[in-house]
Amino acid sequence: MVRSCIGLSLFIIAATATGAASDPVERGRYLAAAGNCQSCHTREGGAPYAGGVAFETPLGTLYSTNITPDVQTGLGTWSDGDFLRAMHEGIGDDGEQLYPAFPYTSYTNMSRADIAALWAYMQTVPAVDYTPPDNALIFPFNQRALIRGWKWLNFEPGDLDAPAPRADRPVARGHYLVETLGHCGQCHTPRSTTYALDSDRALTGAKLGGWYAPNITSHADGVGGWSDAALDEYLATGHVRAPSAAAVAAGPMAEVITDSTRVLSDADRAAMIAYLRTVPARASSAPTGSAEAAQTSALGDTLYARHCVSCHVAGAPGGPADAFSRYATVTGADPDNLIRVLLDGVARTGADGRVFMPGYASRLSDAQIAALVNTLRARVGASGISGADVAAARKH
Repeated sequence: MVRSCIGLSLFIIAATATGAASDPVERGRYLAAAGNCQSCHTREGGAPYAGGVAFETPLGTLYSTNITPDVQTGLGTWSDGDFLRAMHEGIGDDGEQLYPAFPYTSYTNMSRADIAALWAYMQTVPAVDYTPPDNALIFPFNQRALIRGWKWLNFEPGDLDAPAPRADRPVARGHYLVETLGHCGQCHTPRSTTYALDSDRALTGAKLGGWYAPNITSHADGVGGWSDAALDEYLATGHVRAPSAAAVAAGPMAEVITDSTRVLSDADRAAMIAYLRTVPARASSAPTGSAEAAQTSALGDTLYARHCVSCHVAGAPGGPADAFSRYATVTGADPDNLIRVLLDGVARTGADGRVFMPGYASRLSDAQIAALVNTLRARVGASGISGADVAAARKH
């Protein structure tokens, strides 16, 4: 009870100091979007924030928790102080160490006022009675006590009393949105040997759940050649076809667009871009892929004509067929994202509306997917793949 009272007092002080943005619940709603909370805590077909999303790691599978205010299965019994401690220190309501798949290593730099507003909003979402599956980590990583040692090596709590940067400081505001709220590095930064983010290769790209999150530094391998307008269009819609860039968001990034960046203010997206321009240019951490160039085939040509041309032609929603030669998903050194797009399809909502492309996982064999990938990549001289590569991708 003492801990709860202290936590409540701190939250009241924080809200008073900032004016609570006139409505702390609405401010918290916006922060939840900026933090992309819904994507990670909403399983396919499940209720918002009820958890159950599987995160595959080299150490086993973790499932996101129910963060609705349900008393039995969610955060209904949590105090203000409990939520503050979880966000800032990675410790649960009963003192358990939280796995850093929950990005408290980024959220620890949130201001006290922003955590208070986020908690105010989370208590307004509908309570859902749902218990996610148990985590399935290999021994000894299923022992939460080991996280204390991991934190000793890799984690330092931030300054709760540092205010969130204002909009009139765009680079600082962008740093807060990219590195803290948006926790972009959790996907776009490679891991060290202890599975912490490798700060020496920050934002240079990383593999995650069968997808490749690309380099977003200002290097030529990253977004150095993108115009500000192209970056903004991508963050707002998930699709850009511009002289400086051509890209389409799919998989986890499509969720980020749908649940997060498309609803951010123009000023906040501009701030993110301003910050990314300051990130030191580093070469991509992407694997180089096979040295053997992709080869087209009669099978690949037939599949392309049967499954792609009807949409990806001049005048159709997908645009002209030769536009494929400009898209990073097709031209990149790592073919994983193209494989995944063909297996899973694309589904997202951008500021310009809903986008859908069917997946072919149940319709095409490994050899057929490989032939189609190679036909597309042969046009740009990219490396080829085999049916075995597709079979490995299906495991994700």
